[in-house]
Amino acid sequence: MFAIVEGMRIYYERSDGAGTPVVLMHGWGCNVDTMRRVYDKLSRLDKPVIAFDFPGFGRSDLPPRAFSVYDYSRVTMGLFVALGLEKPDVIAHSFGGRVAIILASENAVNRVLLTDAAGAKPSFSIVCAFRIAAYKLRRRLGLKTENCGSNDYRNLDGVMRETFVKVVNEHLDKLFPLVTRPTLLVWGERDRDTPLYMAKRMNRKIVDSALVVMKNCGHFAFLDDTAAFAAVASAFFTEEQ
Repeated sequence: MFAIVEGMRIYYERSDGAGTPVVLMHGWGCNVDTMRRVYDKLSRLDKPVIAFDFPGFGRSDLPPRAFSVYDYSRVTMGLFVALGLEKPDVIAHSFGGRVAIILASENAVNRVLLTDAAGAKPSFSIVCAFRIAAYKLRRRLGLKTENCGSNDYRNLDGVMRETFVKVVNEHLDKLFPLVTRPTLLVWGERDRDTPLYMAKRMNRKIVDSALVVMKNCGHFAFLDDTAAFAAVASAFFTEEQ
């Protein structure tokens, strides 16, 4: 199904159920299908579950210009309105975590489960600092930079490459203390993309938060051990009596 938000077609899927809806927000380069196992697990618990593709991903339209994380959060709020969702629960992975953090800081959601979420400013190593300096030098000298940057960057072009550059340079640490919604951080202990130190920093800064570390799991903890992840998520989202 599609909803129209700011002139863009946003693809989404929705299951029937009772209680507070749970919205699934995928990571960069992913889509609804990436979240399929979690969608199916929660749907079987008779919970209303909504999964959608961010603009520029999956079956949704491209953004009309280079989007920031704040643009994505605004469009997500527009989708909430279009679907009649008022303060839903949220499960957000990686890039989707950036959007969820903004929405939670604005009190626009209910409970938030961040799994291997992005948004914390990375602690750069000497090697990373050297690579960044080398890239800037090559640009200054007019040398080729096609082989520089991450795989994500090299695999993009046009508006999505510009969007990627904007997104990865937007750090949300200043918003962590503004998140007052109940927040559960579920992290793979072997995550190399958003390492565990980021989760620990969020846990310290977000007042009403707890951290669950999933053993032998990486950046996609919800896929590495879907059964355990779904059990943690369903317990967190249990309705108050």
